[in-house]
Amino acid sequence: MHRNALHSSQKFGALTGESHRAWVVVSVVLLCLTIASPRSAWAQLYSGSLAGVVTDPSGAVVPGAKVTATDVGKGFTFSAITEATGRYLVRPLPPSTYNLRVDAQGFKSYIRDGITLDVHQNATIDVPLELGATTQSVNVVGTAPLLDMRDAVTGQEVNRTFINDLPLVSRGVFSLALLAPGTAQPGCRAFGLDVSGNNFISNGGRNVTADILIDGVSDTTLDHTSVAQVAAYTPSVDAVQEFKVQQANFSAEIGLSGATIVNVVTRSGTNVFHGSVYEFLRNQALDANNWFNNANNVPLPPLRLNQFGFTIGGPIRKDRTFFFFNYEGTRERTLSTNRAGVPRAAMREGGLRRDLRAGL
Repeated sequence: MHRNALHSSQKFGALTGESHRAWVVVSVVLLCLTIASPRSAWAQLYSGSLAGVVTDPSGAVVPGAKVTATDVGKGFTFSAITEATGRYLVRPLPPSTYNLRVDAQGFKSYIRDGITLDVHQNATIDVPLELGATTQSVNVVGTAPLLDMRDAVTGQEVNRTFINDLPLVSRGVFSLALLAPGTAQPGCRAFGLDVSGNNFISNGGRNVTADILIDGVSDTTLDHTSVAQVAAYTPSVDAVQEFKVQQANFSAEIGLSGATIVNVVTRSGTNVFHGSVYEFLRNQALDANNWFNNANNVPLPPLRLNQFGFTIGGPIRKDRTFFFFNYEGTRERTLSTNRAGVPRAAMREGGLRRDLRAGL
């Protein structure tokens, strides 16, 4: 019995060792496949694309042309080759400013600078080439705004200019979603945009149903007490680069929403170091009292709100790796003023109790 048990134990140990080695091999293979997978395989719901048709002076399509889009701030390059139909598609392109270059044998190089892509924007740029040597180039400037001819997504882009210049008393960046046409604040302020981030009505849809995406990841969670979809995290105002309120006809890759998506992209570093230092001050001396308090001579309650912080971003390795850091602190001290009645002398002596007993 002892010999058989020992033999079985040895066989079990051998099998366990073989299984362990097999799992190690499988894990290494999966890791290699993950690292070697192309960038286009990753889901980036905030990225966009450039597409179009390359033609010659006669209007015929030009196959085999090389199309390169270069990120101005980071130096990243994205390239594609035109197909037999002369069409090209460059993706995924994160929101940024790009320079476009098209090269083909027997034609001058086509160069267009300052192409700004917003969140999830699929822009169309048709390229007419001119005959000439590849050492020559045609620089295109002062062109018309980009058109989204590949989809029918409607919505409002809130870029860094809006975020920097518009006042935000609540310091909630999602409050700017009300800039989108068709959005309105609901009558009940049970949540507030500074808390839930999506407490708005969009094109008649129910509030607190919009999904919020931050860098392609859903940021909403379900509140089981109210069956509302609220933001799990609200980023700092100075950490958001831009966002887009996508209200209809967005692609099927975006879900978990009633009818609207708030697509947010956070800030990142570039090849140039940049940063900022800020402080937001608010107190009762700067705030206006409401009409009812003024009518009843009720002063504005004391408030001390200081929100301060700094940002810094730059390159770790030029044209390859970048960093961005944001720190924010909030100090708030506030009091509230309430009006309430107090019992009269007769009530304190039991007069109210006698009146109640007499009524009974």
